[in-house]
Amino acid sequence: MSEHEVEWSPDLIHPKNVAGTALLGKACDILELIGRSPGALDQARLAEMTGIPRATLYRILAALISRGLIRTDPRAQTYTLGFNFLDLAQNVWSSSDLASIASTELRRLRDLTGETSYLAVQEGSHVLSLGRFESAHSERSNARLGALKPMHCTSQGKAILAHLSETQVEIVLRAGLTKFTDKTICDAEQLKTHLSIIRARGYAIDDEEIVLGTRCVGTAVLDPDGKPLAAISVAGPTFRVTAERAEQLGQELVEVAKRISNLLAPTIKSIRHDGGDYRVWSTTAGFVGAAPRWDVRTRTLIWVDLLAPAIRADGESTYTIALHELSESINSLCLLEDGIVFSVGNDVVIDNLSGARERIQGKPGRPLKALRASPQHELWATAFDAEANISKIGIWRKQSGLEPMFELQGQVTDIAFVGDAGLFAALPSRQCIYSLELKTGRKRRYADIPKVAGAPCALAVDETFTPWIGLSEGWSVVKLNDSGEIERTIALPVPSPTGITFGGTAMSELFVTSARTGLSRESLANAPLSGHLLSIDVGERGSAESIAKL
Repeated sequence: MSEHEVEWSPDLIHPKNVAGTALLGKACDILELIGRSPGALDQARLAEMTGIPRATLYRILAALISRGLIRTDPRAQTYTLGFNFLDLAQNVWSSSDLASIASTELRRLRDLTGETSYLAVQEGSHVLSLGRFESAHSERSNARLGALKPMHCTSQGKAILAHLSETQVEIVLRAGLTKFTDKTICDAEQLKTHLSIIRARGYAIDDEEIVLGTRCVGTAVLDPDGKPLAAISVAGPTFRVTAERAEQLGQELVEVAKRISNLLAPTIKSIRHDGGDYRVWSTTAGFVGAAPRWDVRTRTLIWVDLLAPAIRADGESTYTIALHELSESINSLCLLEDGIVFSVGNDVVIDNLSGARERIQGKPGRPLKALRASPQHELWATAFDAEANISKIGIWRKQSGLEPMFELQGQVTDIAFVGDAGLFAALPSRQCIYSLELKTGRKRRYADIPKVAGAPCALAVDETFTPWIGLSEGWSVVKLNDSGEIERTIALPVPSPTGITFGGTAMSELFVTSARTGLSRESLANAPLSGHLLSIDVGERGSAESIAKL
């Protein structure tokens, strides 16, 4: 090794070597130790293993516990990873399950070549190792998962660089071209020429450019637009991966990468992120808007302000009906053949919108939280028993009240019908959507929504009976596919959508109500339209609201 060369080590790129991250590094060390030995380490053992002073260790542990990243066993006084890691882990591949899809091909590649195969993605000016299938040979490549490596001297990095724009390449090159062996390319212009060759032939070779005695062949996994998503590679000692064999492996890797790209393409294409083109219907904001219902007969959107309380309408007819005499908040609303029906606490109020109003008392302690009409024009409702933490869902009749057909643990905040087959139910406290089948009475957990995405609180269905979900604190509405996975995301200018429905002339406008009350001054400054009635043309036809008959 010459005096200008640096011996490669994963420790060269480590949080401890980044200025100002000493405390963060200590917290990460603690998480790694606890993660590798769950339930086995107490404070004394952690202090001994990390060398962190007891007072500092105590503060770090308290901070990690408050964030849900670790938890304690009250009896043994030891630590394990917290449940918040589960929520975070679910979102590692929210857009496409790259690691899972690539694993089959990586395993096949390892078996076919007898060498270690890898999967990596770009992380700034480096590549991050995500997957590995080790060779059976005793002398083999064994790069650590999670390790960061420079892009300019690795086959994976060069394969990705070859498909980046000139501007993106320049940004990576600004980080410097460190020399690790006498074969490392350290001249920027020479590297750019090398990248053009890689782009033309489809694969890159690390010819002992980062570690002497190891040769690696890699190629990029591209999206439908030709942009690099990741890179795969095969690596081994130079006496097995000869220069001639490396060329042969390159051709094989190109085909494998194409197969992975084809498997990923449907998922990538199906996930759409839209936003920006919204219409504001209301002239004044509500406190907590909810239960938007499009009336196809009058081409009007009727919704409620829960806390005012008031019934509001926007569209061809515009009006506000103040309900101060109720002295309590409204919970939900449904369209009737000759007016509307809404729930107030445990009771139901029938209003013909011409001044006549009838209040029907319900069972104490069983507030009706959601109302919706079925395709058979029956009024369905959900009643929540807070003491038992159970929601009962069924038909509400004027004579007998609620006739429960389903029970779910937790509070159901909205329901939406799937034609005659059944209905969906939203449970934000459990971060999930349930599918309820009318014919069989079967209850099935249809989708789980990670906490970081927001709480699923509002429901609508399109003409194919696909569910759309309003995510409170998620700034968005998402469309789910048949597997309960997110297929499309509609960005909103408000953090807490409270109700959604389809309407408009072509039934392709998604109407959204939201909350203004409870938001901080900063949140309101960033989301001034909170509390207003909005709509976005999503380009997909929705299912019209059914009209209830009592």
